[in-house]
Amino acid sequence: MTLAQKKLQRIGNSTGLVLSPDLLLEAGMQRDEEFLVHAEDGRIVITRLDPDFDRLVAAADRFVAAHPNAIRKLAQ
Repeated sequence: MTLAQKKLQRIGNSTGLVLSPDLLLEAGMQRDEEFLVHAEDGRIVITRLDPDFDRLVAAADRFVAAHPNAIRKLAQ
């Protein structure tokens, strides 16, 4: 397991974190790959995008549009 202490750096008007090639390799990630990033319980979580994510969200949107009464009932 690769463990490294890192410092957040200013990159233009943003803040970035530079990750080593070893850490990326161990995580199965690559430069220029897209990820989902969110904050959770005082941590920043980086998750690989699921290639089916957009398709699944579109299917969920269609379901919600087709069944508004069921969704309203579930929300109660």
